[in-house]
Amino acid sequence: MGKKMKKVYLVGIAVMILTLTFYFGDFALARSETHASAQIGGLRNANATFNEGFCVYPDSSFGNLVAAELRARGHKVLTLSAPVECDGQFLAVWVEWFNVSYSPVLSKGHVRVIAVYSSVGDLSHYLKYKNATDKRRALVEFERTKKPQFQAYIIIDVSDESEGFIALKGYQDYLLRQAAKAVADQAERFELEGKMKEGSD
Repeated sequence: MGKKMKKVYLVGIAVMILTLTFYFGDFALARSETHASAQIGGLRNANATFNEGFCVYPDSSFGNLVAAELRARGHKVLTLSAPVECDGQFLAVWVEWFNVSYSPVLSKGHVRVIAVYSSVGDLSHYLKYKNATDKRRALVEFERTKKPQFQAYIIIDVSDESEGFIALKGYQDYLLRQAAKAVADQAERFELEGKMKEGSD
């Protein structure tokens, strides 16, 4: 191989490595403007109680991010591989949709995640949603149960615009981490406000 061909070959390899690094790496040197908003609804039964800790379903990449965030805040957390009754607060979480417009120096993203919550580990509202034809309606409509609990849904929208050097995977992970933090914030707020009300009753 001649010197010129060798140089072209090495440049080609370098470009390929750089491209793979940008797309599959997990690094960021960027300035981000991130906004999160929440839509929340719920139903509180009389004398609602709040179990200690959380049961997070599904045991998925996003579910694991939510579980890790709650653990980092000092909560006892169990991840569930199937929707089952649990002794903690039930929290089903999933990514509804994810949209990213990416370049290595300017990226925009929007992710919507949804969570279904029960203060006593009851999954009846989640199962009703899962089996419904009209899922939007099933998500926002609640039925009273015999259990003294607070049931809720959470819809989180995270939008972001980032400038600087950032890998695609790193950018996707960043958006999901922001969404996981927003879900954890709201779940903690339910527990805190519920226990404050318990103390005042």
